[in-house]
Amino acid sequence: MAREGIYTGYPAHKQDTQLVFINRRHPSYSTLRIYVKEWPCLPSKPRLRRSHSGLLIVMSVIILAVGPTVKHQAPAMLRVHETDEPLLPTTPPVIRHDVYDLKVRLSQLGLYEGPLDEVYDSETVKAVKAFQESYWLHPTGIVDRSTWRALSVGVVRPDSPAAKPLPEGEIYLEVDTEVAELRVYAGGTLWKTYPVAVGKWATLTPVGEWKIVDKGYESGGAFGTRWMALDVPWGGYGIHGTNRPWSIGTYASLGCVRMFNEDIEELYELVPIGTRVIIVGYRPPLDFGKPFVPGTIGPEVVRLQEALREFGFDAGPTDGRYGPLTEQAVREVREVFGLGREGWASRDVFVLLQVEGQ
Repeated sequence: MAREGIYTGYPAHKQDTQLVFINRRHPSYSTLRIYVKEWPCLPSKPRLRRSHSGLLIVMSVIILAVGPTVKHQAPAMLRVHETDEPLLPTTPPVIRHDVYDLKVRLSQLGLYEGPLDEVYDSETVKAVKAFQESYWLHPTGIVDRSTWRALSVGVVRPDSPAAKPLPEGEIYLEVDTEVAELRVYAGGTLWKTYPVAVGKWATLTPVGEWKIVDKGYESGGAFGTRWMALDVPWGGYGIHGTNRPWSIGTYASLGCVRMFNEDIEELYELVPIGTRVIIVGYRPPLDFGKPFVPGTIGPEVVRLQEALREFGFDAGPTDGRYGPLTEQAVREVREVFGLGREGWASRDVFVLLQVEGQ
């Protein structure tokens, strides 16, 4: 959470020093004022004070009052998919994936009637300026954090009550991209369901069995207030919050799973690093035109691993990695069906397991 306004000044009682903390996390800014007793001989004009033990104590109180700071920013592998760089009017116009989210929101507000694409054209700039003016923002056409924040005003987050207290046992997550839901399972039973946004048709959220390998706080931009990275081997994917809450429930991202900030904050506290995340649903077109050898990665390997499991062979988790377990399962398939003992998968194995064309 950004600390944007800590200073000292003097209120009516000159023996009291006033510290003011401005919290800009939400559109309706809140102010925390703390008064600290000082020595009677104070200058007549406010001035910055040097650090002393009393001030350190007060700063500790402030940190406890406003919550945790940024643990560490989302890693580079996730930042490929989201950006906090301001969206600028330019000639030729900028083409960026978050323009689609922008146009959807402007359309919902009745300010834009053009195509819903990723081009920040003059009509969209005009609509942004009209919106900014209506919210007492400078009508520059530059979409920065303050404009994204204002655009989210009025978005209603649906309540997601838990069916019962959290059961004991392993917690794992399941994301269903066909219905844009994230389900929390505990002790083998469904505990709670959250609405999410998932990948667009051209950038689908990867189907498979993954693990959370890192997690941290963010300051409320494109990644919202929390993020959790997944171990998908062919790209940077994760589960995170958003400053575009109107996209929840739709196909809007470049493959990551977006949640309402309040929901990701709750989920973040429940799941440690190492938690399993199973993603099911839509897949991109798959290519089985080349043999798979140890070290091959990709969504095609996920489908091969699923088919091996369906035929009763243990290929390990469907993690898209052609590792030792998958290699051994392919050897067993070849031996059972009289295809030799090689550890690589080619067209004869694909046809046998009925994965071609899927």
